Amino acid sequence: MGEGKSLSKAILFGEHFVVHGTHAIGAALSKEIRVRISKSDKLSINIQTGQIVLDASRKILDSMDLRGNYSIEVDAEIPSSAGLGWSAAYSVALARAAANEKGITLTPEQASQYAYVGEKVFHGNPSGFDNALCALGGALMFKRGEKPISVKIGAPLHLVVAYVPRTSVTRDLVAGVSRIKEEKPEFFSLLMKKEEALVMNAKDALAKGDIPLLGKLMDENQEYLRQVGVSNPALEEIISLAKKGGAMGAKLTGAGGGGCAIALARSKNDTKTIMHAIGTKYLVFEAQIG
Repeated sequence: MGEGKSLSKAILFGEHFVVHGTHAIGAALSKEIRVRISKSDKLSINIQTGQIVLDASRKILDSMDLRGNYSIEVDAEIPSSAGLGWSAAYSVALARAAANEKGITLTPEQASQYAYVGEKVFHGNPSGFDNALCALGGALMFKRGEKPISVKIGAPLHLVVAYVPRTSVTRDLVAGVSRIKEEKPEFFSLLMKKEEALVMNAKDALAKGDIPLLGKLMDENQEYLRQVGVSNPALEEIISLAKKGGAMGAKLTGAGGGGCAIALARSKNDTKTIMHAIGTKYLVFEAQIG
């Protein structure tokens, strides 16, 4: 039997725009996915899921020279298809469970590399950002074609995360942003410049632990995401309720079109008030960064 676990992740700033050349900042969340594997007569998993999860699992196990069949048990503190890196966290946790089964321990970098094998099954040509965040922890700044760099977190970030099922698929949302870029090149170019400046300001604010400024930058980033059409009414309702509940800032995280919104609390004591303000209509939970 082998056991492994991984942190989940959230994109704090820069989603969608990073596809077109800006930097983005992501961070590992305190919510975990835990995986246990045991030898079995067939490859199976204890959660209701598609074939793609089994296909990714087989690739990871094969890459680690575990050629036999295994029963996989998953315990996840986050929903899937929510923008919180379920596939990456699962892949990291499975790689660590496979290593544990073999009696070895992976470095965070090795866990990320093996997880990337699974991420290629899930996403075709992934950036590698998600599996790096889940395996390494902390916060990273990323730009396509460049090695991620560590971002200092000067003070813990206390978040409220709210989930709503997606109404759009990621590839359609990405294609929609690309259409805006083609149809309104000057408008999009200006947004890109604003987003890049915002991400750099956010990097400095994270290092200083400047919670009010981070909240302000989250609100600005959400406005840019609205302008490229990836928010939706449910996410906007969550954001509005969170702000009324005292959140310093709030935005969607990930692809949008549903999934999750994150709201930044001034302190841990304020998270309960924000959760109460959002109410029971949505799945809501606390998470911490740093």
